Amino acid sequence: MKPEQTKKVTLAQIAELTGGRLESSPDLEISGIAPIEKAKPGQITFLSGAKNYRQHLENLSKSEASAVIASEDAPEIKLPAIRLKNPYFGLVKALELFSPDNRPNYNIHPTAFVSEHAQIGEGVTIEAGAVIETDAVVGSGSWIGAQALVGRESRVGENTRIYPGVKLLDRCQVGNRCIIHANAVIGSDGFGFTNHEGRQLKVPQVGNVIIHDDVEIGACVTIDRATMESTIIGNGTKIDNMVHIAHNVIIGNNCTIVAQVGISGSTIIEDNVTLAGQVGTVGHVRIGKGTVVAARGVVTSDVEPGSFVSGFPIKPHQEERKILAALRKLPELLKKVRELEKNSPTKDE
Repeated sequence: MKPEQTKKVTLAQIAELTGGRLESSPDLEISGIAPIEKAKPGQITFLSGAKNYRQHLENLSKSEASAVIASEDAPEIKLPAIRLKNPYFGLVKALELFSPDNRPNYNIHPTAFVSEHAQIGEGVTIEAGAVIETDAVVGSGSWIGAQALVGRESRVGENTRIYPGVKLLDRCQVGNRCIIHANAVIGSDGFGFTNHEGRQLKVPQVGNVIIHDDVEIGACVTIDRATMESTIIGNGTKIDNMVHIAHNVIIGNNCTIVAQVGISGSTIIEDNVTLAGQVGTVGHVRIGKGTVVAARGVVTSDVEPGSFVSGFPIKPHQEERKILAALRKLPELLKKVRELEKNSPTKDE
């Protein structure tokens, strides 16, 4: 088999792809993308707007890169540059352009099990050991990873990527252009029990999970099926690794759920909400549209739309910051109180 030839594109083509403004060298050929410190001749790099921006600029002056993607307001750069209002968009497009296509060159691996009653669309890839159960549907262009499970009567939309080890359990649905990372479990039973005569009696969980279009779900995420209806994840929502979403939760469109978040049952999260790392909620609360809950915040009651909250229990973020600042001074204040008590006259005096 012949080795794969390196992809080469001109700077002008990259600029057109990203919608950026090219300053010079339109015919310069680029064969890859790399960080500033590791870029080689023929590669394009990316000038980040992070806190250590000056250090990036200094490193760029020493870089072997042939060109750079930068923001419109970045200072003058000696390298040929593609400038964008949002340089991260340019980075995304360049990474997509030069990322290798690792999709297998087969459709259904011989060791996969596909029920004769399943519906498989055109151009679907099913890797080794995957299981597609009775009456499941996998849409055109989707890619089911090794040892993944698509359960009975479940549905996977078009051009969706299911990574190895994912379990999409019975009757659950995933939309188009979704990404579900390794070992996520979609449709596990909700944690529902009732005490009967001193014993915990399991409440059957007979609902499902519905994941809409353009959703990304991280590795080892668990999303519980509803008791009777549906646990719902809205369009465009992105969920980081190791998040737990309990039964009957409804998450709106374009939300961001960061790692190790725990969302209790029947919580409603409206559109464009951000839950930072290790946020938790009690059950049956509503978090209003556009709210940000800072890391380790605990939501114990409804949150108004557009709020920025933090702490346990949550409160306006500025108020929480003042409390934390005061707590840092507490040892010093206690010392002063003890000195005052020591030096104060007693009642007998």
